[in-house]
Amino acid sequence: MHPKFLPIKRKLFQSILAFFVIILAWHYPFWLPKAYSQPDPGTGIQPILELEGQTIQDLLPSAIQPLIFPQEIEEFLNKLDGKPPNWAQFRHTDMAEQSERLFQFNRQRDTARATKTTLLKQPVAFVWAGILRDYLPKFQGFSLALGPELTHTSWGIIRFKPVDLPDYLVAVPSIHLRKHLLTRQKQGEPLEIMIVCIGNVISEESLIYAFSHDGHQDGMILPVVSIQKLLYVLKPY
Repeated sequence: MHPKFLPIKRKLFQSILAFFVIILAWHYPFWLPKAYSQPDPGTGIQPILELEGQTIQDLLPSAIQPLIFPQEIEEFLNKLDGKPPNWAQFRHTDMAEQSERLFQFNRQRDTARATKTTLLKQPVAFVWAGILRDYLPKFQGFSLALGPELTHTSWGIIRFKPVDLPDYLVAVPSIHLRKHLLTRQKQGEPLEIMIVCIGNVISEESLIYAFSHDGHQDGMILPVVSIQKLLYVLKPY
């Protein structure tokens, strides 16, 4: 990259970090309510699945790499980036200096990762948390609120960043399940689901190394995944 473009890229990276500061400081987990003024008949309208003794991994085709349990994520990161970062080398009392160190490290890892084309093309699946909200008679399903799951690993905290999510998310239960869910909802129970996001890690910005902003400054890795399909799985209660 020509040197004159580096300040621009650095400012962009720092803006991304600032964005995550705001998001992660928001403790209410379901921060992404979905609008439904413009229906999208694509992947956002899906049936509600029940595990019935299965695992989420059982629901996925064999070609899809599940990144749900810590050991699955760690194995994937080992293949993609080799070894965990030494988070201590990035910490600094001057936030500008800390951001600069993270920026340079992200650039180095991006360059080294660019050759892992086969691994980057493999579809992956991760889980976000969801709650069923308003019942929409038109679709005989529920609107959704959703938010990230944080997974603690030996690499740091993993927080997946989905992009290209459909604008219109509706979870459609079976007739029997719909009656059961509406009864629970009337009784004031939260209707929790697991949102299985399936897609590909974006090659240009596969992983973002940063720090969490929950008061502990733990190392955090944000895999950036372009979403191609969603599964809605009722959370056992």
